[in-house]
Amino acid sequence: MRNKITYLTLLIALIAKASFAQYAWTDVELHLKNGKILKGEGKLTMMSAGINLTKEKLKFRSKNKKNKSKHTTEEVDYAIFTITYKTRVNGERIQKTRTEKYIPVYLNKKQTKLGFVELMVEGNLRLVGRTVMVSSGGTWVNNGAPGNAPIFQPGYMGSHNQVMFLKKGKMPEVFNNSNIFKSFKKRAMKYFKDCPALVAKLENKEFVKDELQDIVRFYNTSCN
Repeated sequence: MRNKITYLTLLIALIAKASFAQYAWTDVELHLKNGKILKGEGKLTMMSAGINLTKEKLKFRSKNKKNKSKHTTEEVDYAIFTITYKTRVNGERIQKTRTEKYIPVYLNKKQTKLGFVELMVEGNLRLVGRTVMVSSGGTWVNNGAPGNAPIFQPGYMGSHNQVMFLKKGKMPEVFNNSNIFKSFKKRAMKYFKDCPALVAKLENKEFVKDELQDIVRFYNTSCN
């Protein structure tokens, strides 16, 4: 019995540790709902896909690391992370930067649970993404969103393993989960059934799943 209890305790500890792995410190411009703007470094808490034992928070510190603070989703309007990464151009590795905007959104129907997501496409229909810890499948890689922390990557839509559609007044709808019974095309055609022009493009394979951002942009400009 003691061995079973010890194993269970260790398992719970490992799950808790994995559930709260953090992104690396990254340059950030943090916009708070009280109108205050903080510039320095920040990092997000990476939550578990199945377990959320605490509210998501954004940690902030000044460049000199003297002033530190924590901000919940209720306090944050949005955050702009500046990501530094290296890429190969004409056989030479060069350093580049890009920005990523994170916003707080409700993640459940009762609108009691807020979480941070990256805003990838703006419009009446938003495309947002977030990275969560999962217990199996996929690989652990080093990416830059935000920072260069080892996180789970499923190989779809960049670094995020939850890519979601978001409409005003509704909770995000996770769309990138694999489904052995329905292909991406069938699921997309069903979701965008209110837009015959987009459905036709999906049917003719003018859009594929790797072009989800272009699909959402087309919907926002041609279907509303």
